[in-house]
Amino acid sequence: MVNRYRIIFITLLLCGLWHGAAAALNVEAVVGQDRIAMGESLQLQLRLDGSPDDDPDFTRLEENWEVLSRSQSSQMKVVNSNFSRSTVYNLTLMPRSEGQLMIPAVCFGTDCSLPITIEVSSNPSLDDPGNEPVQLQTEVSSHQVMALGQLILKVRLLVKYGLPLGQLSDPQVEGVDALVNKLGADLHKHERRNDGQVYQVVERTYVIFPQESGQLLIPGLQYDGVVPGGRTRFDPFARQGMQIRRTSEPVQVEVLPLPDDLGQRPWIPAIAVSLQDDWQRQPPELVVGEPATRTLRLSAEGVLSAQLPELEPTAPDEFKLYFDQPLREDRRHSNGTTGVLEQQVTLVPTEAGRYRLPAVDLDWWDVNAGVWRTAHLDALELDVAPAVTASVPSEPPDSPAQELPTETTVSDDNEKAPLTASTEQKGVISPGFWPWLSLGLALGWLLTLALMFRNRGGREKLVPVKDRDTLQDEKNARRTAINAARNSDPHKARQSLVFWSRTLWPDSPGSYEKLFNAVGEDFRKELGFLDVCLYGENSAPWDGRQLAAYITEWHQPERTERDKTLPELYPG
Repeated sequence: MVNRYRIIFITLLLCGLWHGAAAALNVEAVVGQDRIAMGESLQLQLRLDGSPDDDPDFTRLEENWEVLSRSQSSQMKVVNSNFSRSTVYNLTLMPRSEGQLMIPAVCFGTDCSLPITIEVSSNPSLDDPGNEPVQLQTEVSSHQVMALGQLILKVRLLVKYGLPLGQLSDPQVEGVDALVNKLGADLHKHERRNDGQVYQVVERTYVIFPQESGQLLIPGLQYDGVVPGGRTRFDPFARQGMQIRRTSEPVQVEVLPLPDDLGQRPWIPAIAVSLQDDWQRQPPELVVGEPATRTLRLSAEGVLSAQLPELEPTAPDEFKLYFDQPLREDRRHSNGTTGVLEQQVTLVPTEAGRYRLPAVDLDWWDVNAGVWRTAHLDALELDVAPAVTASVPSEPPDSPAQELPTETTVSDDNEKAPLTASTEQKGVISPGFWPWLSLGLALGWLLTLALMFRNRGGREKLVPVKDRDTLQDEKNARRTAINAARNSDPHKARQSLVFWSRTLWPDSPGSYEKLFNAVGEDFRKELGFLDVCLYGENSAPWDGRQLAAYITEWHQPERTERDKTLPELYPG
């Protein structure tokens, strides 16, 4: 019995549903207001009583209106076995033009709403800026710019009632090919207008580099946001706010061609150019065979670093030049971009003397004055000292020179005349202790000769005091080179190796080349990697730990009799 009642209830419910579906669909279109300004949004509601046969068709609506957002909500009711269903479509529309715009009929299958006419007025900011809650302004640094020159575009968003939520489009350049970069973060500040209104201002800066001449067009930028809005029938307390759109005025800029007298000069259209040299204030003291690094720095305001040419200063024929890969950097600031190029040049003098490094000149185009200018570095006077070599004294430094006896002459008045020797003596010269000192030195020298002949055939050799000092210098120089290599300091490592090689071959001007030829193949490869890092065109970070290991393990081979008799040759 109970099951029978359940079946009857379900049957009646299905009949009610079928009846509600079969009933005619009622579609009603309602707008929040019938008059808006250009750039302001409009709320449209489509209310349906019943179940639609098909999805809505917004094709005709989107001809004059842009649908910013769309949402849908449904509600079902069953009252006294009568089933009802209602659906509401909420649309946010933005007018595409001003004037009398029609919201056409929106159809759900065969059921359609009635059309509605909306009056869209011009942007109120054009008539009364004081009443406009949001303004979007653009400004360019100049309406004429040279090809590859810098153009600054500033975009300002002025908001009266606090910063709204929104999105600002980036500039799109038309007409000529150009590079567009944003400069830094947005700036937030306050600005007081003439009419007494206080606006919060968000300023954004772009830098544009047109790559060719012609007419450059910057279309209007677009801002979409939400601001506190007036009351509508959908939001009587103005809690939801109003979506707005602001579009800036388009900007047109003339891009001028390159000057006719460019010739072979590099094209650097800059506001200011600076050329610096770390040797200008205090030139270094150079030594034959030792490398010295000269650093040139070129900075150009209003130019990208990629546009700056490599610097190639010249030197006399008595110098070998090695150019490193230049370092480039773009420094961005509120006034635009400053390109910086740093060029390191290694000079190795081959002959001693006084030399003159020629001046360095670089032509650039002054975009403000429209004339050519020249960045200049003065010529440099350099002194190159000969290579330091160890000299063997002809006499032992500890043996004092024996003084010669001096003669005196007696004048007629029984007074002594000036002495002919460097030391004045009175009366008879006494030899003093000098003969005894000479005798002691002679005995010591004979004893040394006897010991040398005694140990001549043995493997051990006596090390004179001078050689012990040389060995100590060699250990210190080796330790310095090892530490520089472990720290991966290429410049200090190279200088330390040169000094170490001099302690190994003090009588050879080409001591570093002798070291290079004396070490093994693996050691020589590491020295080659060091030279590539210092003087190669494509230098890479250098790891000197393996070289430090080779320096630690290497021992100088013993010199043969031929090595001792033949003079050293200085290669190159």
